[in-house]
Amino acid sequence: MDRRTFLGMLGAAGVGVGLAGPVGPFALPASAAADPAPGRAPHQPYMHGYNAASLKNWSPQTDRWARYFRSRVPRAARIAPFAATQADPDLATGPQLMNLSYDYDNSFFTAYKYNDVYARRLLRFWQYTDLYGSWHGMPVDGSPTENPEHGLINLPNPAYTDAAHRNGAKSLGCWFWPRNGEFADYLERRADGSFPVADKLIEMADYFGFDGYFINQEAETAPADAARLLEMLKYLRAQAPEGFHVQWYDTIMVNGQLDYQNQLNDKNAPWILDGETPVNNSLFANYWMPDDAQVEKSVETARKLGLDPYEVVFHGTENEKYGYNPPYDTRLVFPEGKPARTSWALFGSHFAWDRYPDRENPDAQPAVFQRERRYWSGPNEDPTRTGRTEYVPWPHEDDGKGRDIDNHKKWDGVARYITERSVIGAFPFVTRFNTGHGRAFWLDGRPAGEREWANAGIQDILPTWQFWTRSGGTGAPLTVDYDYTRAYDGGSSLRLSGELGPENPTTVRLFKTALDVRGGETLAVTFLTGRAGADSGLEVGLLFADAPKTFEWLPAGRAEGASWTTAKHRLDAFRGRTIAAIGVRVTQAKAGEYALNIGELALLGADSARPDTPSGFTVDATHVAADGRSAEVFLSWRMREQGVWYYDVHRELPDRRRESVGRIYDEVYYVKSLTRAGTERTTSLQLVAVAPDGARSTPATAEVRWN
Repeated sequence: MDRRTFLGMLGAAGVGVGLAGPVGPFALPASAAADPAPGRAPHQPYMHGYNAASLKNWSPQTDRWARYFRSRVPRAARIAPFAATQADPDLATGPQLMNLSYDYDNSFFTAYKYNDVYARRLLRFWQYTDLYGSWHGMPVDGSPTENPEHGLINLPNPAYTDAAHRNGAKSLGCWFWPRNGEFADYLERRADGSFPVADKLIEMADYFGFDGYFINQEAETAPADAARLLEMLKYLRAQAPEGFHVQWYDTIMVNGQLDYQNQLNDKNAPWILDGETPVNNSLFANYWMPDDAQVEKSVETARKLGLDPYEVVFHGTENEKYGYNPPYDTRLVFPEGKPARTSWALFGSHFAWDRYPDRENPDAQPAVFQRERRYWSGPNEDPTRTGRTEYVPWPHEDDGKGRDIDNHKKWDGVARYITERSVIGAFPFVTRFNTGHGRAFWLDGRPAGEREWANAGIQDILPTWQFWTRSGGTGAPLTVDYDYTRAYDGGSSLRLSGELGPENPTTVRLFKTALDVRGGETLAVTFLTGRAGADSGLEVGLLFADAPKTFEWLPAGRAEGASWTTAKHRLDAFRGRTIAAIGVRVTQAKAGEYALNIGELALLGADSARPDTPSGFTVDATHVAADGRSAEVFLSWRMREQGVWYYDVHRELPDRRRESVGRIYDEVYYVKSLTRAGTERTTSLQLVAVAPDGARSTPATAEVRWN
């Protein structure tokens, strides 16, 4: 891959210290006596990489903090394609997308599942991704902060795996070589033909809850080691469970020579299929494509092997270095007016955040979000109006400078080529438009926490189309965006704002669905206008599979007060029909400024059950700060894997308001900083299980002691 600076940083020689050895989950290694990174609390769990020794000896009992980095969200099934409601009805649904990128940021010693910082990268476009690959070098546990040893293997951030699974995508860990040590150490083979490292890779993926690996063997490899690696990958493929995916990056030949082919051909095909034996599931082809010959060769080779090019070949685009203007054109893979030739792989979609100069300024995030929309939805920030608006001759020379990389007009948008996917195929469906980070936290429309936070693992299913807006008249439609200054639940809501009148009634298509109405279902929308008693002008629209061009509109009515209002509609009139899409429309008889926030959209089934009260809620450890004013707290409970959407941890303040302490779908939670109220000797925490329809259990309680 052409990423010289990043490769140099990841491949830097370090001190080969290996695994720190078995330590307790709340203990610190000797090398971490000094704070490894600014902002990290002394006992805060962070992720790490794995070398040969730590892989072979791995177990969740000896891997410090392993239990805090599991993804527990099962991968959701996606609904069948339905062209009539696609942003582009003519776009084929076969091509897949691999998104190889890092998570919140690329800090080595601050790789957290969640944290108390808002201005971090949160992927908000999972609807286009089929495979998410974690690109994030991590030091081996116990490495010093100066010249650390990076592991061959890094796990995907479990919060990102949660989000991927909630949206039906697979999440892959990352294998990157060169690293410290001898590569042969990873290739040990037992007398029975098994490979210890391969067995552990499968075991770790199962425990941590992810779906496979992206393998980047980007260094010349000894011929004997390359041959042994091929055998190990065959073994891995044979032993892995159904659905496990291993993607090979186009690097070495079977003789170990580093030789990018930029295609699938006879030279690298054995890494996919060696004779009759499957090896890796797919190939991430390198980017250098002067014309379409390489892509055509990939298609020819896949078919010769009896394989589907859409399943096996992912031709790559490098955005980390080149931003919106990569030197080799996507139209080589997706020729205009013709079927896509292969699937597509993206490297560096995180550039929208990472390459923005003011990216860590909370007030600058709207500009980051706009860059992200332009990348995924195209230069017009609308997936129905994709395509570059400034002509680029191609292929243009790679002069090493990444020319004009921030000019979004030269980028077509991912939605130009990849159809949107959806998992909304059954009742209930509830979203609060919570993007997974915020400048504060709200519960039931009331402020419940003033701290910044980021946790991709509790991100809601976000709108399928961001944003498909239409005006019903001659005026421009309203602006649609997430609002982080007010929310009904979580850290954000959806805001429609601007000048509204008879010239521009605005329709926003939000979600692609396949919801069969059988009787007893309800639609509920919670909104905020700030104008007590005024007509909201809001309607919720349902598109049905048997009439996909005509919305059935359900009015929300008047705002009941100056705070949040919930309007409900029974759906019995639509019994026997399938809801294929959901949208909203806002109108206003007299032209003027208009603003409305949607805090929750819920489609509820006929039956609802409150979850049982959680059991086993325990304070495992408390580390009180030297001044006695705050503490790090480790919590656990017995998790129910059915009937629970997530768990909320909060405490009741003296004025009976709830303060959010955290939210997660897991059986453990780390609290970075619990603030002491006055001189209280104990703090009572409450744990509530929340059902998929939002129903809340009665709380379990546990006490934090400040002595």
